Amino acid sequence: MISENYNTKQKQICIKAYQHLWELEETLQFIENKKELHLQISILGKVNQFNSDKENSIINKNKNIKAHWKSLFGDRVNFGSFNNPEIGTVFIVGFLSSIFLHKINGKPLAMLSSGIYGILRGLGVSEAQTTIYLKMLNCGSYLLVFRGSKNDLGIITKVLEEKENG
Repeated sequence: MISENYNTKQKQICIKAYQHLWELEETLQFIENKKELHLQISILGKVNQFNSDKENSIINKNKNIKAHWKSLFGDRVNFGSFNNPEIGTVFIVGFLSSIFLHKINGKPLAMLSSGIYGILRGLGVSEAQTTIYLKMLNCGSYLLVFRGSKNDLGIITKVLEEKENG
């Protein structure tokens, strides 16, 4: 038996780093108004940085973070956190959560010393860019990951650049 040929569009990813949570939130609100774009979104950030930005206590830190992202994305948002040896405790929100939290020998993939690096490389991010983004994440930046068609990513990249420069 031979399956039918399916017309599938190859998806790509694009990553944008934000030093401040309010910048990220502003961008997410802006993207929400771009209903014509079919994008999947994930966010990575350090738990301690989020709590500092939101002035949250460390108690119930994951509960606070999850509630915050649910308020922006809705109840069905995927969320998790993991402790990475090089970066510390990191949260992940969105479509990439299942990859980062996939267990190998009982540990989430992202907990392995090269876990985050390997995941980003596997998604097609260059070695140089992966290194830069991991340094930014380690320094407290938030990483916004878009997944979509080449056309949709081109549009959102251009619109965000215009927004920042305008």
